[in-house]
Amino acid sequence: MSYSVQNIRNVCLLGHGGNGKTSLAESMLYLTGGTVRLGNPADGNTVCDYDPEETRRQISISTAVAPVEYNGCKINVLDTPGYFDFSGEVIEALQVADAAIIVCSAKDGISVGLEKAWKYCEERNMPRFIYISKTDEDNSDYQACLDALKGKFGQSVVPIVAPVIDGNKKVTGIVDLLHNTAYEVKGGKAAACAIPADMADEVETLRSELMEAAAGSDEELMEKFFDTMELSAEDMARGLKLGVRDGSVCPVLCGSAVTGLGVEMLMQTILDLVPV
Repeated sequence: MSYSVQNIRNVCLLGHGGNGKTSLAESMLYLTGGTVRLGNPADGNTVCDYDPEETRRQISISTAVAPVEYNGCKINVLDTPGYFDFSGEVIEALQVADAAIIVCSAKDGISVGLEKAWKYCEERNMPRFIYISKTDEDNSDYQACLDALKGKFGQSVVPIVAPVIDGNKKVTGIVDLLHNTAYEVKGGKAAACAIPADMADEVETLRSELMEAAAGSDEELMEKFFDTMELSAEDMARGLKLGVRDGSVCPVLCGSAVTGLGVEMLMQTILDLVPV
C-alpha cells in the first residue's frame, strides 16, 4: 500500500535501557495486525530485537524499524537502543525522525537515559512526547513520575491523559483528555468505557489546563479561549501541534505495552500532533 507524505510519520523511541521501548513497538505492531502474537524481549521473540546477540543479551543494540499502519496512515517506528554504548544508533535515528517519543518507566522515574534523550532533542529542536510506561506493574507510581518530569523540565510538560489509579498506584484505565474518551482494561485488552463519575471534576480541570496550553501557541486560539473558556478537540489539536512544533509543549501519555492500554491513544496522538 502506498501513502502520501501527509500520511506518513517517522518517530523514534528514546529512553533508558529497560524502560519498555521495544515492548511498546511490539504492542503497536500487535494491535494493528502487524504481528499475530505479542512478543516479549525476555523471551527473545520480538520483531525489533531480531539479531542473535540482541536475543541473547535481551537488549537492543541497533536501531530497528517497525512499520505500523494505523487509521490510513503509516507510522515508521524507530526503536533505538537505550544503553550508552550504542548511542551512535540513536543519533542516526534522530536524523530521520519527525519527532521523538521518550519512554519513561513509572517504576523508575527520571533516569540518566531519559535526561540524555531530552538533551538530544533540545540540541536538535526535535518535537518530543513522553510516554510513561509500565503503569500497571508493581511499584509503579504515575503521579510521582509526572511530578518529577514537571519539576525537571518545567511548564512544557503537559499531560494529555488522566489515569484511573487504584489503591496500589497502578493505572487501570485512562481518560484521553483531547478527545474526552475513557478506556479500561477488559479481558486483558483496552476497551472504551464511560468516564468514571468520581473523576469528572479532575478531568474537567485537566482539560481546561490542556485548552490553556493549546491556546498559548496561537493568538487566535488564545482570543477564542478567553472569549468562551472552551476549545473544540480540533482547536486543541491545532494549538498543541503548534506547541509541539516549536518545543513549547511536550505532551505526556501513559499506558502498558502488555495490555495495550494507552497504546492506541499514543498512535492517534502521533497522527494528530506530530508536525509534518
